[in-house]
Amino acid sequence: MSNEKILVVDDDRDIVDILRIYLENEGYQFFSASNYEEALRYTKTGIDLIILDVLLPGKDGFDICLELRKSITAPILFLSCKNDEMDKIIGLSVGGDDYIEKPFLPGELMARIRSNIRRSTSYSAGKQNSAISLGALRLDPVNREAAIQARPIQLLPKEFDILHLFCRNPNRLFTKEEIFEFVWKDRSFETDVNTIMVHISNLRKKMGSNPSSPQIITIKGLGYKLVWREASKASL
Repeated sequence: MSNEKILVVDDDRDIVDILRIYLENEGYQFFSASNYEEALRYTKTGIDLIILDVLLPGKDGFDICLELRKSITAPILFLSCKNDEMDKIIGLSVGGDDYIEKPFLPGELMARIRSNIRRSTSYSAGKQNSAISLGALRLDPVNREAAIQARPIQLLPKEFDILHLFCRNPNRLFTKEEIFEFVWKDRSFETDVNTIMVHISNLRKKMGSNPSSPQIITIKGLGYKLVWREASKASL
């Protein structure tokens, strides 16, 4: 069974108690907080995944996510009664890795937790840990750092994973479904294309348009590829 530390940030005690039962039954170490200050204290001790509500007293979940992303890279999974599409887009844009609406299905929640934890710890050996240089772009999978012309790019965990996938396979076309499968490691949610679109959009903004570095382009109706004329890396 698992032994990862999971922090639930929610002020609804009924939800917290339910999540405690599910998570402890799966073997996870359970911690809970009801506001930003409490959450920050727990993250300083090392947390493997955070389940974060949006509607919280004081700072809301989106603001908390922005603050936590300044110091942690652990997956953040929003669990919220706010089900508008824009709320989901905002959640992913501020640093969330996933977004689930309340009421939730326990089986789906546990699957997404496993998927996100697996992704955050999967880059541990072999060629996946080799640094990649494509023109002005350099990617260091060991330290999970990216830079263009030695200028660091601050990437969220899933943004880094997507760019890593592209850099290992320059000039290869990936469909949205393939990106979801490779990065999220879960076919069950491959139809959630908005998640992919938000992360790709954020990546493009952060990478800029430096002519000496590769660019992510859209192949209409098909997917995305990282265009690089000197591509020499082996594909997956």
